[in-house]
Order: sequence, then structure tokens, then C-alpha cells
Amino acid sequence: MPIPDAVRGTVLARLRHLGRAERAVVLRASAIGRHFALRVAVAAAARPEPDVRLALERARVLQLVVPAGHERYSFRHALTRDILYAEFIGTRTRPLHRRIANVLERILRSGEPVLEALAYHAWAAGDVTRALLYNELVGDNATAVHAYDDARRYYARARSVVDVGSAGYSRLTRKLQAIEAPS
Repeated sequence: MPIPDAVRGTVLARLRHLGRAERAVVLRASAIGRHFALRVAVAAAARPEPDVRLALERARVLQLVVPAGHERYSFRHALTRDILYAEFIGTRTRPLHRRIANVLERILRSGEPVLEALAYHAWAAGDVTRALLYNELVGDNATAVHAYDDARRYYARARSVVDVGSAGYSRLTRKLQAIEAPS
């Protein structure tokens, strides 16, 4: 079942409030499962226990995890864990997608038609600026030729990288609504 962009955006926005080391702890905990013991999180994170406790406390404040008994935690919702786990998997492949996007961007400047591939790889790389720019541009191009399914996919990708409530999110929502409206 696909996860709504608004839910994904909210969870990832909360994750961005954590420091890099804290994010690493929470993302590695997501690989354990929805429910996990502190000692397993310490092993998965390969960090000292006090650091892991602090990261989990910060995640609790951000409503990502909840205490679940003595030395145990749970992700607040199964979808929260799923989103974070997908983010963890993504961090392993992002450098490759970033390199591909860099090459495709240079190729695009020479005039070759690689915009759709560039939009995908910028998004898969987690490059917010380029993912927004290129996916919205491809969405606009698809809308112009009435390829609404393609436009929806690219607009949804672009919207997934911006904060819910931001100007970009609102603009993309309007574009999605416009192509959903009956003609």
C-alpha cells in the first residue's frame, strides 16, 4: 500500500530535526523492526549507550518513537517505521544516484534529452533542490502534452521532497489538483 506523501513528508521533516548521529541511530533502529530493545539498538547503531538513549529521547520528543516498557521502544506507528526504513535503505544508494544525476545534468546541458532520467536520479539521490526543480519541470512538460499520469508521478515526487505546508508543497498540490479537475 503506498504511503501518502503528506505522511511521508511529516515523518521525514521530523527526522531532519535530529542531528546526523541521532538520525543514524533512529534509521538503524528502523532496521530492527517496529518494536526494539535498547541493547539491540545500541548494537545496530554501534554507538555508546548514552548516545543511543539521547537519540531515542530526541526521537520521542519529535514523536517518532515511544517508550514501550523497560529498555524497550516502539516506532509511534507502523508507517513511521516503514518510512524511516525506506529512508535508511535509500541512504545506502543515494551516493550512486547522486553521481548519476551529476553526469546526467552535464549531458542535459549539451542538449541531450535526459530530463526524465535526471529527475528520477535527483529524487533517488535525496537532492531536494534538484529533485524539486527537475521533477516539477518534467511534470509541467507532461501536463502540457496531456500526459496526466506521468505529470502526477513527477509532481508527487517533487512534492515528496518538500516540507508539508511550504510554498513548494502548496504549488505542487495546486498543480496536482488542476490535472485531477474534470475538464
